[in-house]
Amino acid sequence: MINLAKLGTTLIVLFMGQWAAAQQMDPKKMADNQTQMMTEALILSEEQEEQVAELNLKYSERQAILLNQKGSMFSKMGDMKKIAKEKNAELELVLTAEQMKKYKEEVQPKMRNQMRKRM
Repeated sequence: MINLAKLGTTLIVLFMGQWAAAQQMDPKKMADNQTQMMTEALILSEEQEEQVAELNLKYSERQAILLNQKGSMFSKMGDMKKIAKEKNAELELVLTAEQMKKYKEEVQPKMRNQMRKRM
């Protein structure tokens, strides 16, 4: 017969381990996902894809550092908006006006929603 107390404890430990791992963001994975989504949605050239990948990694690393710091999400929102603004300024140098418009109107909201779901 299964010891229910041990089973319950094991399940709690497994759940807490998965929850803790989810709280740690992997900037490389996040940047790769963003780059893939942007490449497909914006039909990036190979050169643009390389530049966008570098920017996504740069800003994903900054976001991960911020999000992994102690404090409430509310207290981090100003810094997150600043990071997004800086990233958009750099993306404007890489993307065409049409691509940037589509990024702001369609792609960026999708990426925000995905990020919120992971938190």
